[in-house]
Amino acid sequence: MKIRTLSVVGIAAMSIGCGVNVNGPDGHYGGDHNTVVIDQPYVNTYLTLPSAVEDLIAPTVEGYFSPKLSRYCDYLYPNDIPYNSNDLPCYVKSDFNGDGYLDYAFLFSNQEWENGDWFLTTKMVVVLSTYDGWTIGADMVLGTVTGDGSVPIEEYWSIFLVSRGSHTYTTYANGVKVTKTITLNKDAFYLASLDPAEEAIFYADGWDVFEMSPDGTMAKKAALSKKADTIKRIIPFNKKVEGRVRAMK
Repeated sequence: MKIRTLSVVGIAAMSIGCGVNVNGPDGHYGGDHNTVVIDQPYVNTYLTLPSAVEDLIAPTVEGYFSPKLSRYCDYLYPNDIPYNSNDLPCYVKSDFNGDGYLDYAFLFSNQEWENGDWFLTTKMVVVLSTYDGWTIGADMVLGTVTGDGSVPIEEYWSIFLVSRGSHTYTTYANGVKVTKTITLNKDAFYLASLDPAEEAIFYADGWDVFEMSPDGTMAKKAALSKKADTIKRIIPFNKKVEGRVRAMK
């Protein structure tokens, strides 16, 4: 997929209050007079994440949610692959930057309705490990898919782990099947889409995330934005998956 230049936008945190009991100066519980309320970040997800990762992504995923697995068609999440809690269509956990610590890739969705039409916005967020915690490696809106209310709402993109090593990539040029071998030095993840032109491979270098063309050239492209764009790219829902299988094996 072609990644356009993304502009920076300010984002506000979404939080919920949580009561916390605080001991008095003498070390004993002080009752209601010493009860304070602190704000804790809220992430609308069923995934189990480290609290530091939740704190980091909470401001940028405000209003978004982790889609249920049932929202993905068989192409985006094939039903014949074993369930892996670390490799889901909206969540991949692995060491992308090769520093020996876990990193995280997410797809979050936001669903809206207007005049009987639904609008489904998908955001990709990548969290990378650093020497003293985690940082946002990429934060980008992939686009907003829209469909008539009579059409069931489905996710348009998914991600899956592509482990380090050699893989086959299959595409078609003028009706001719072309198979290439691609070798990755580190774990990466593949962005699948109902539109084949929207697919790409993503990998990390240090604390940045890059898009790679899956045609075998593997040329490094410009780093993705670490802040999400405010301009929505509207895509009419069109399910182009008949006869398709995953291009990357």
